[in-house]
Amino acid sequence: MSSLASTVFNALRSTDDFTNHPDVVEEFFFLAGRMVSHCPTPLVQSMLLPSLLQCAALGMKLQHKDANRGTLNFLENIVSYSLKLRPSSSLDVNEQANIVALERAIVAEGQPLVINLALALLGDLPAYRLDSGSGSIAGVLFYLNQLCPQLLLQWIQPPLTTAPEHAKSVFLVKLHNRVARDEFNSSVRKFTAVCERSRLRKV
Repeated sequence: MSSLASTVFNALRSTDDFTNHPDVVEEFFFLAGRMVSHCPTPLVQSMLLPSLLQCAALGMKLQHKDANRGTLNFLENIVSYSLKLRPSSSLDVNEQANIVALERAIVAEGQPLVINLALALLGDLPAYRLDSGSGSIAGVLFYLNQLCPQLLLQWIQPPLTTAPEHAKSVFLVKLHNRVARDEFNSSVRKFTAVCERSRLRKV
């Protein structure tokens, strides 16, 4: 995985590189997501994880459905895996090291990811998978809100300043209350619909 990642990172050095090779982005992040699902420890405890999150932040901007889905699938897997490691009292040594590495990486690299998720809700970035299936905007936000709610609220509010005020307030309340997944998915759909109507009125 490290050798493959080195090759991919060398090939994807600019926004144009990402745009010209969406199939590479798609397959690479689906592979990374499967590794998190089936053998997470070597990946999570490597120096590769922060770079993967940085690369994912760029991949989220692609106007390409499958590349976007692969990126979100990886992010949802990595955040949901972090949640599975809680509570930490019953973890073995490797799992304890995993949760430390994951939390360190998410704190360091999470803000650009959350900003991109917010921009997707606003309609400024692609939103191919809003709230359904594995690897969705709502899924990543939901799990982040379970994992680090205070950080998520801190990161997500600045990019939402352009949203209609009432819709933003309702959405932030849902985050603050940490509602169930179905209710959260519904709030994401409603917020996105209001933002879309607002954009159309301004055109």
